[in-house]
Order: sequence, then structure tokens, then C-alpha cells
Amino acid sequence: MIPSPPQLLAVLPVYNEEESVPEVIAEWFAMLGSGVGNFTLLAIDDGSTDSTPAILKSLVAELGDRLEIISRPNRGHGQTCIEGYRIAVERGIPYILQIDSDGQSDPSHFPAFWSIRSRHDVIYGKRTRHDGTRRILASAVLRVMLRIFAGTDCIDANVPYRLMNAKACRDAILSIPQEIHLANIALSVLLARDPAVNHGTVPISFPPRLGGEPSVPPYKFAAKGFEFFSQMGKAGLM
Repeated sequence: MIPSPPQLLAVLPVYNEEESVPEVIAEWFAMLGSGVGNFTLLAIDDGSTDSTPAILKSLVAELGDRLEIISRPNRGHGQTCIEGYRIAVERGIPYILQIDSDGQSDPSHFPAFWSIRSRHDVIYGKRTRHDGTRRILASAVLRVMLRIFAGTDCIDANVPYRLMNAKACRDAILSIPQEIHLANIALSVLLARDPAVNHGTVPISFPPRLGGEPSVPPYKFAAKGFEFFSQMGKAGLM
């Protein structure tokens, strides 16, 4: 008999997070174990160069097969997330949760997401940010730019805390090309444009990172923004 898929795939992109990943995975295992039960936490190591890969292997030995590890050469945070989403779609897993491995995605907010999953196709965390003025400003600028150039109003298009109905979001997930580096923003834009997709939000706190370095440092925000719109245009998604 073929076992049924888990009810939830939690996608955890990981890059050089040796300081935070043991605590993050332990906290999320406790939350998902009590709140969902039948879940898989998929940690995708995006070419870490520190001790993260060894830590992940030791956590699998400790936590069992509900923790799954994929390792691959570095391709960036956005495409790492999309890879996880596609795996959920391919396996027929009903719900996809994306969280980050830096300690900023607080598990205590998860029950609020899970309790309204039947009412929304995608639920975004609405951040109250405590991780620096420059990042608050970057989120605000991104929202304005998406209104102007993409014709969509995404409250927080790059939020790393989101719960998606895999079936409702399937077409958008599968349509993101590999050339788009800021793939989570592209996905938010496509979902916002789809009138059949019902959106919801949950207020979340967003503390400073536990360690490591952000995938896009502040001095690269402008360059990455221009690159994103160029890639979206070339892919015919603008």
C-alpha cells in the first residue's frame, strides 16, 4: 500500500545558518508536531560553506524521516524556495509552508495561519519588522515599485512566512522560470494577478536574525530590484 502524502510540506531554505538552524528546526518540529501531526520539514541546503550540512545530517539522525534534507550548489534563496514548492506539487501535498532558517519566522504565529487555511489560498505574514530601518524602507520601496511596474499591490511580496494551498497556487509556482532570482517576489506578483486566488494575512513579529548573513545585503537592494524587473520582462511576466 502506497502511503498517503503528508498534509503539509514546510520548506526551509538554508544557507550558512550554523548558528540558528538547530534551534529553528527544533522549535518548528515541536509546533508542527502538535499543530499538524502529519508533516515533512524539507530543509534545502543551498550550497552552505560552513558546518550547516553536517548539522542537518545530525538532526535527521535525531529527528527521523519527517526531516528531509536536499543539498545542491548555490542558486539563491528565491529559487531554493521554488524548488521546495515544486516538490510539494509533484508529491500531491495539500499545503506548503515557507519559513526561513535564520530565526525570524516565529513558530508561535503558525496556529493563526493554520486555523484559516480553508478560507484562503495563500496566507502571508504581515510583518512588524524589528530587523533594521533599511529593511523596512526596502519593503516599502518594493511595494511602490510593484504597483508602478507590475500593476499589483502586494503588501509584502518578499515575506518569508507564507502558507499556500498547493492546488490553488500550482500554476503560478510551475510558471516561475529558473532565471528569476527573486522568485518569491515573482510568485507573489503572479498570485496577486490571479482573480481566482484568495489572499489572507496574519500579523507577525519579525525579530533580528539569530546569526548568519541575509541572502541580499542592503547595499545590493537597488541592483537586485532592477535585475528583478529586467528578468520579469524577459520572461514575459510584466
